[in-house]
Amino acid sequence: KEKMEFEQLSKDIEQLEAEQKQIEDALCSGTLTVEQITELSRRLPEVKDALDEKGMRWLELSEFSA
Repeated sequence: KEKMEFEQLSKDIEQLEAEQKQIEDALCSGTLTVEQITELSRRLPEVKDALDEKGMRWLELSEFSA
């Protein structure tokens, strides 16, 4: 069960990292509307929090699989 969770966490983390990069790139592009900037500015901390949470759990599980 933990092995499956560990594998799923790895996939989730990869997706969140990709989303974070897309958001950061978009925010730096200078081509967004105010509404888009606002939306992405709200989403970015959510993504970072999810990454932190999943990263901590991933570390916990990686200790068991070592």
